[in-house]
Amino acid sequence: MRKIWIVAKRELMTYLQTPMAYALMAGFLMITGYFFSMSLLGSRAASVQSMLGNAGLILVFVAPILTMRLLADEDRQGTSEILFTTPVSVGQVVVGKFAGALMIMTALLLIMLVFPLVVDQFGNPDWGVVLSGYFGFWLMMTAFLAAGVFTSSLTDSQLVAGVAGVALLLLLWVIDWAAGSLGAPIGPILARLSITNHFVEFNRGIIDTKNIVFYLSLTFGFLFLGTRIVESRRWR
Repeated sequence: MRKIWIVAKRELMTYLQTPMAYALMAGFLMITGYFFSMSLLGSRAASVQSMLGNAGLILVFVAPILTMRLLADEDRQGTSEILFTTPVSVGQVVVGKFAGALMIMTALLLIMLVFPLVVDQFGNPDWGVVLSGYFGFWLMMTAFLAAGVFTSSLTDSQLVAGVAGVALLLLLWVIDWAAGSLGAPIGPILARLSITNHFVEFNRGIIDTKNIVFYLSLTFGFLFLGTRIVESRRWR
């Protein structure tokens, strides 16, 4: 764990020294704040659940941009050999880099708690439902970041990694559209793979073990694949 923390702290400091990270976080907060404000002005009843749903779609683009440099950039800068010849395993490097990105996005999610706090000043939100939605959003966010780490391991181009990450997450986001038009057995399988279907239950205040397992499985699966790809690239 100590080695993972060292790698994570290195990535965290890199993010904090990069203007793009601040611009990305500010842009994310501005867009989610816009959706929140529109729901307040349009219906006179701000919906945290609606805001989280819109924020999830924005995260489809933000997560790959935030993670596209994590592994691809090491090869481009020629620092991968230095990093991977230190007494740290490939898995620890991959998980550490993922943890650094996750800390940034978790801090961003904590800032987003200002939205339900605003609602609390003018109404009486169900905090159980609100916290369930935020917990589900955090789980979805971890899966998105892990997917970004995976696509970053596939190439030494940040641009290609970012585009591939967005394409992968968009596929997982809209896969339930195809599920609705397909019968058994393919339709139900695609529905179970839909990121949105699992998040909807959290956003309704329902915390189900199967949804937690789904997001954790995606996270560990993408990190496992990313680790194996980086290991195979080391020996080419």
